Amino acid sequence: MKSGYEGAFSIVIPPLAAASLAAVARESGFDVRFFDARARRGSFEEFADEIVDYDPDIAGFIVNASTLAKPSARLARRLKKVSSLLIAGGHHATFTYPLMLREGFNAVFLSEGEVSFSEFLREVREGGDWRRVKGIAYKDGERVVVTGLPEFVESLDKLPMPAFDVFDKNVYKIRVLDPNGSIAPVETSRGCPYNCEYCSVTKMWGARWRFKSVGRVLAELRRVAELGYKWVFLVDDNFIIPIKRVVEERMEMLRRIISEGLNKLRFMVQLRSDFVARNEWLPPLLYQAGVRVAFLGIESGDPETLRNMRKGIQPNDSVKAVELLSSNGIIVHGGFILGAPYEDEKAMNRTIKFAVGLIDHGLDSAQFSIYTPLPGTDAFARAALDNSLLTLDWDLYDTLTPVMMVKISPFKLYLKERWAHYYFYVKKGLKALSKSKNPSRPRTDKDVYLANAEKFVIRRLFTYLKGLTLLPLSALRVQLRLRRGLSEDEKRDVLEILEASKKILELHMAKQPQRISYGTGQSLAGLGRKQVGGR
Repeated sequence: MKSGYEGAFSIVIPPLAAASLAAVARESGFDVRFFDARARRGSFEEFADEIVDYDPDIAGFIVNASTLAKPSARLARRLKKVSSLLIAGGHHATFTYPLMLREGFNAVFLSEGEVSFSEFLREVREGGDWRRVKGIAYKDGERVVVTGLPEFVESLDKLPMPAFDVFDKNVYKIRVLDPNGSIAPVETSRGCPYNCEYCSVTKMWGARWRFKSVGRVLAELRRVAELGYKWVFLVDDNFIIPIKRVVEERMEMLRRIISEGLNKLRFMVQLRSDFVARNEWLPPLLYQAGVRVAFLGIESGDPETLRNMRKGIQPNDSVKAVELLSSNGIIVHGGFILGAPYEDEKAMNRTIKFAVGLIDHGLDSAQFSIYTPLPGTDAFARAALDNSLLTLDWDLYDTLTPVMMVKISPFKLYLKERWAHYYFYVKKGLKALSKSKNPSRPRTDKDVYLANAEKFVIRRLFTYLKGLTLLPLSALRVQLRLRRGLSEDEKRDVLEILEASKKILELHMAKQPQRISYGTGQSLAGLGRKQVGGR
C-alpha cells in the first residue's frame, strides 16, 4: 500500500526501524531479511508467497502507521502456518496492543524496542521463556499481560549501527525532486520536549531529548554514502531545539559534516518555525551542510487553533522561517492540518489562505492533512470520550479521510482538504508563470530540483485532473461509509485502546511525570535463523 508521501510526491523512504532491529538480530546471531510491500509489484498473495518461501521462524512487523494494521494482520494470519512466533511493534502497535494480540500476534513490543528485542532473541536462542522480557505485551489465555516498559537507552551510541544494507537502494527514491536520487533514513536523536495534542511522539519516545554523538552520526552518514545513497532523511521530529547544549551539539555536527565532505549528501530535515525565525544563523549553516529540503509543521494560520493544538508557535513565526530558509536556497515544504474538532470553517479557510499567502514568502510546496485522532494521542482520548469517532476502520486513518465528527460534515471536510491542495498548487503555478517571462536555465540546486518537480507534476497532470473530476463522488462514498458510526465491537475496541494507552502512560509517569498528559490535556500523576520485517 502507498503512503501519502508516496502517492502525492513519489517519495519512498524505508522504515529505519527495520535497519535498527536487523542490526540487533544480527548481533544475536540470526539471519535477517526485510520485506517491504512497496518494493514489490504484484498482488498481496504474491508478496505473501515470497515470505512463506523464505520460511521465517520469527516474523516481525513494523506497525507505525495505523493504516498498516489491517494488512499486517492479514499477512500475519497467512504466516501463522510457517512462523512459530509473530511479533509487532511501532506507534500503532504500542497503543493498540490488545487488538494486535487478538489478531494472532504472539507478542507486541511497547515503546522503544531495541533492548527488549535483544533480550527476546536471547531467550529464544537459549530456549528460555521470552515472556519474562521487560517491555512486551502478550496473552496468557484470555488475559493480556504487560511486562512493563523498557528502560530508554540514554546513550544512543550503545545501539548497534543500523543495517542499512537490508534495504534495496533502487526502491527508495525522492522522485519528485531527483528522479534517480535514492534516500536513506538516519536518526540523530529521540524524544520530544513538546506535547502537541494530536501527536503520540512524546508518549512513544519520552519527553527527554536523547541524541547520538557527533562521531556516531558521522559514521552512519559515511555508511549510507558508501552504499551509494544520495539523499538522507534525518528522521528526528525536531532536528534542533532551544537548549544551549543541544544547539552547540547541532552546530558542531553541521560543521563536521561540512569539514569532512559529507555535505555532498543531500539532506531533508524537520524543523520548528519558531526556532528558525529566532535564529537567522541557522539556514545558511544548514545549506552549507547539504540540507536542501526542510519540513515545517506550520499546521494552521489561525492563532486560536494553534493554541488548542498546543503547538507553541504563531503564524508570524512561520512567515519568517519560510523566508529565511527559502532565501538560503532550501526548499520549504509546509504541513497544514484541517478539521480539528475545535476549529470552525472560517478558521480552516484562514489556514488555506495563509498557506497560499506563504507562496509569496518562498513556500515551495504544501500538504494539507485532515485532523486524525491516532491511538496514543490526547486527540484520540478526547474523541473517544466525546463519542465523536465515526469509525475504527484503520484503513481510513490515513490523515486524508475524516474519521470523527467535527464542525463541518465529513463530505465537506473531505472536499475542502482536496480542494486546498489543488488551490495551493494552481496559485503556485500561476505565480511561477507570471515570473518566468524570461526563462533561463536552472542555476542552483534548488532551481534544478524544482524544475524536476515541475516536470513531475506535468507528467501526472491527467491523473490530477481525473481525481478532481471524481472528487464529489469520492466524498460521497466517504460520507456513506462513515454514516453508520461505530459498531458495538468497535466501541469495545475503543475502550480497550483507552485502557492500553492509559497503561502506557502510567508506566511512563514514573520516569517523567512533568511532561506527559492524557485525555483532555491534564497532567496525570525471521529469526531462529530468519526474520521478516513487516510491511
